[in-house]
Order: sequence, then C-alpha cells, then structure tokens
Amino acid sequence: MSGIGIRCERVRLVLDGRAVLDGIDLDLEPGAHCLLLGANGAGKTQLLKLLAGERWPTPDGGERREYRDARGRAIELPALLPRIALLGGERQDKYYRYDWNFSVQRVVATGVHGGARPSVDLTAAQSRRVRGLLVRLKLWRLRRRNFLTLSYGERRRVLLARALAGRPRLLLLDEPHNGLDRDHRSLLDRELSRLARTRLTIVLAAHRADDAPAAFRRALVLDAGRLVHDGARERAPRRWLARDAAPAAAAALLPPPPRRSGAGQPLAVLSQASLYRDYRPVIQGLDWSIQAGEHWAVTGDNGSGKSTLLACLYGLVPVAHGGHIRRRGQEPGSHLRAWRRRVGWVSPELQAEYLADVSVEEFVVSGLRASVGLDDPPTVRERARARAALALAGLELEPARRASTLSYGQRRLALFARALVLRPEALLLDEPLTGLDAPFRARVRALLSALARSGVQLVLAAHHKTDLVPEIRHVLEISSGTGRRRSRGERPSRQRNGTGH
Repeated sequence: MSGIGIRCERVRLVLDGRAVLDGIDLDLEPGAHCLLLGANGAGKTQLLKLLAGERWPTPDGGERREYRDARGRAIELPALLPRIALLGGERQDKYYRYDWNFSVQRVVATGVHGGARPSVDLTAAQSRRVRGLLVRLKLWRLRRRNFLTLSYGERRRVLLARALAGRPRLLLLDEPHNGLDRDHRSLLDRELSRLARTRLTIVLAAHRADDAPAAFRRALVLDAGRLVHDGARERAPRRWLARDAAPAAAAALLPPPPRRSGAGQPLAVLSQASLYRDYRPVIQGLDWSIQAGEHWAVTGDNGSGKSTLLACLYGLVPVAHGGHIRRRGQEPGSHLRAWRRRVGWVSPELQAEYLADVSVEEFVVSGLRASVGLDDPPTVRERARARAALALAGLELEPARRASTLSYGQRRLALFARALVLRPEALLLDEPLTGLDAPFRARVRALLSALARSGVQLVLAAHHKTDLVPEIRHVLEISSGTGRRRSRGERPSRQRNGTGH
C-alpha cells in the first residue's frame, strides 16, 4: 500500500494560550522519509499529533491541512485515520495511566483496527500478520505476558508492532529508540531500513545521532514552533544530532548536601534479595551494598530488572520473604516517608503516573512532600526552593505554567528539579537522559558530575554508555535474574547465567 502526502500551509496551533506551532508550511510527498529535529519544547510532538489528525489547526482563515494519495487525489481525514499510526512516549504512558494491561498479543492485535481496547475478532490473515510481527520484532516469547509487566523498552517494541499491524500509510514515530538496549536498537534500525525501502510515508523524531537511520535523508527542524529547515539532512543545524561527549565542567557551584544522621553508613544493603513483579521472579538472591561515597551504574538488557531494582531501593517494590534491605537512616519497621525525603527519584513510571493538574512550580514542590500533587498550597520558602531547583535543572519556564503543557523532554527535566529540590543525599535515576536533546544531555551530565563531587551519591540505570558520568566507577550488571558487580573499566560479562553477588 502506498503512502500518503500531506500539505500544510500557514498552520498554527495554540494550546493553553501559547502558540506551540506557528506558520508551518510543509509539503510531504507520498513515500517521504523524514527526520524531525529540534530542541525540547520546540513543538515536535505537537507537529506529529497535528499530522496524525489528533490536533486541529487553530483557525485564522488562511490555514490549510490536506492529505492526498500517490496520484494527487485528496483524501478526507476521517477515511484516513485508521491508516495513520503514531508511536511515542505519551501514547505509551497512556496504557500505564488507564491501566490497559492486556496481553502483548492482544495489544498488537488492536493495531489492526486502530482501537485501544481489544474488541474485534481478527480474520485468519490478520492473525497471521500479528503473529509475524511478534516474531519479526522478537516479541513471541512475551506474547502471553501482560503489557504493564514489561520493561519500558519491551513496551516500546510492542507498540511498534501494534503500529505496523494496521498496515499504516503514514507512520509517525516520536523517538522510537527511547528505552531500547543496544541489541533492540539494532533490531529497530533494521526494521526502519526495511520500511524506508517501501512507499510508506514516515516522519521520525530523534534526539541522538545513533537514533537517526541513514536512509532518512530529509530533515525538518523546528525552533520555538517554527519550521526553520526543510531539506538535506547534512545541511541541518548540527547541534540537534550531536554525538554525545564527555560531561563539561560543572554547570554551577553546588553547596554540599546537608549532613544527615548516619552519613558514613552504606546507602543501602541488600541481602539475599529476591524481587517479583506481578508474581513473576525478576531478580533472585541478590547480595549488594552501596557504600558511603560510591556511585553506581545498573546495566542490563530490556526486561532484566534494572527498573525493578531501583524501585526497590526507593521503596516501591518489596523484597520477598527470606531477603532483606537496609536503608541508611531508616529504622526497621519505620515509615518510608522520611527516606523518600532524603533521596531523589526520577523514572519513566513516575513521569507517566503524575497526572495531577498543577503548575510547574507546584510539580517541583511536591518533591519536598514526597507526593504526587499537593494537598495544601506551597509556602513562600517552598516556592523559592522550587525556582532554584528549576534553574539548576536548566528549565527556564514561567513557574505558573501548567505541567501538563510541557513536552516529554521538558517534563523529564521537571522531574529532575523535583528530585533536586530535596537537596538529596542520593539520586536514584532510571534512564534519566531519555527524551533530552543534545545540549540538555550535556548540561545534565555536567550537573550530575558536580552533584557527585559535592557528595550526592548516584545510582543510575542506563542503556547508553555516554549517559554515565566519570564519577560512576562501579557497575552492577543484571542478567538472567542475577547481578554481577564489576568496576567501570572492566569488560561486561558474556555469561548469561552467572551467580548473583
């Protein structure tokens, strides 16, 4: 099936009183394959939503958005909607927020007809198509698992299979590589290269050079809602696909974190710790200690248990009977609230579940209270600390702006500010640089280096080596339910069934 063409003229999109897209003139021919580049908050996700028909241009009398087939014939949007597929972080988070916890096979099957919930029986040919996608994207062994029990990267692959199940004519991908380990990024690149040889129209938003397949030679660059480049990829501003570099000098001089009781004790000690998710064993018999002053990376493939382990450290996932975890400054049997006011937490799940309709300032203040949303208005002191944390994270926004209007990357930075407002003694970071553009990644890495040198301990799960700052010298590698400790310079283990340490 051939792709479709799209023409936009003088398109504006105003949300919450702000023009997020302004004067967009764009002509995509059927079968075009384009990269969409730009800073966090430039309007990339909103442009993809507008192309997908999920947003309607703000009328001013001269705007136009038209769809056409390969022969130039106009196609009405309602008839085309079942053949438009949009994949991105916001769509993925929706499953988490609405508790759509169907089996992997059923989630992929919903893509055939475009519905969010399984409601229509498939024909034999459609069922074969779903099975083929499950095999091609290496999801077959997961087909009976419930969607929300998967890792972030595994969910992303499931939703890609779902997007392809409907045989789309327009495929819109908002940072599809996010959350994927190295092998699965390679798998996605092969799939994108295959799709680029078809007549399917594809627009792919990316922030990393490694996430921009060579077959996508046309680049669209947005800057503050305006299309500032539409042409050859090699002529686009280089900073939007910059290769990650080592962290720069500290972004700011940071005061040391306040000295709290037990500062010389280990941050956390796990003894014979077994962790389960949805009654399924994830990590078994782990012995691991994070000594005072140590900074750790947690590595492993998608689904290995990295996020579960960090959630356990924070206190969201319990250790199974027979194991034990001891956290610094927390007496046995005491409430975890005090611990969570000493330790900052950043994760994709927290970003997905934070639904409270609050201002950016209130979003950050909630970190001081270890809450999602606020029961009482912030105090003057809390507001001042929130603004200082926002400045430290580099998020220069009106404090009264609604958090719901932030882009995915801006929201990740707001989560950083929410963690930093605590003046924490440690940060637990699950893929913290996901969704950030190259300049912000460099800024956050510099900030993490400065924090580590000031005495804040880091425990960071990541798939990209360049996300790890030099101060992180210890690695816990998780594979097949067990953990192996090694130093940063030591080669990763090739053995897939080691013994937990």
